[in-house]
Amino acid sequence: MADWHYAAGWHGDSGGKMRRYLFLLPLAALAACSTGEAVAGTDPCAQISSLMAARAEDEPFSSLRGDPRMLGDSPLPDAWELKEPLLDSACRLSAMRGFFGGETDIHTYSCTLFEAGTMNPEADGELAKAAYEAAVSTAEACLGDAWTTDSVTESAQYDVYGKTTFKPVVPEEQVGGFRADPLYVEMLFSRFTVGRGGKSGWEVTLQAQKQTRAE
Repeated sequence: MADWHYAAGWHGDSGGKMRRYLFLLPLAALAACSTGEAVAGTDPCAQISSLMAARAEDEPFSSLRGDPRMLGDSPLPDAWELKEPLLDSACRLSAMRGFFGGETDIHTYSCTLFEAGTMNPEADGELAKAAYEAAVSTAEACLGDAWTTDSVTESAQYDVYGKTTFKPVVPEEQVGGFRADPLYVEMLFSRFTVGRGGKSGWEVTLQAQKQTRAE
């Protein structure tokens, strides 16, 4: 029997909240990623490779764009759904234009890997931590030695927090007045709503970003 790193699927709780369980990934698949034996399709390393290749496009992530995201009957500007999900997750693309006096655009690819409310914070916390650790392990195995990691485990804003940032060993050219994280996995939990438009509960996300010079 395979040694599964995490289970995937949809489940509901007694409060009707849907929880996303991701990364049905045997450890043998991680080993295949690191040795270059992975194949295309649903293989996580092939998908992450496609993600990073799209990040390097002249207009980052443009080849991955699907339908525009909608607000009612109107399309949102510079916001798209993903053509195909990454590792079965809910992903979105966006472009934030005109930062730093109009000189910089920031392109983002963001996936929700796990989310749950506060009905059962301890049990859901174990699932959130497993999803976070699985995502970090998968990214590490797929990206290889050309990328480094940096992790933080505390935030004054959240009750529980973890973030692992991936950066290339050879730094990329900086565009604009700061450097956006190229790729990160983030886990957070708050018992109460945080900030404007924030929400309580657990959330694990994976996000890739690329800064470009505005045209």
